[in-house]
Amino acid sequence: MFRPLVVSMREGIAYRAKGNLLWLLHRISGLGIVVFLGFHIFGMSMAAFNPALHEHALELYKTPPFAVGELVLAALLIFHAVNGTRIAILELRPQLWEKQALVTRISIVITLVLTLPTVLVMAAKSISHFAGH
Repeated sequence: MFRPLVVSMREGIAYRAKGNLLWLLHRISGLGIVVFLGFHIFGMSMAAFNPALHEHALELYKTPPFAVGELVLAALLIFHAVNGTRIAILELRPQLWEKQALVTRISIVITLVLTLPTVLVMAAKSISHFAGH
């Protein structure tokens, strides 16, 4: 059952050793997003099938570990979207492959510019919520 995942991760690590860390990070961020979506769909469907479990899940989502998880998820989503856009641009404009290093640096800067304020605002709201303000 987990063999494809193990093979994918092993290949990703081997590929990373050849110098393409973004490829591996894109795969990991995509996997994290898919896992979140699976849990989210399951949890929300429980509202119709098992309301007590749904309410329990909602209470669990209001805890600090899940707040940290939301910060990680936001960062994963932003990275995955920006890196996916970089990949699409390079595929649609093959002449840009010559400038791949520049395009990669630009995508990293865009990711940081979008992620830092997002995470800071989310973290401030979580801290305010848990501090009772």
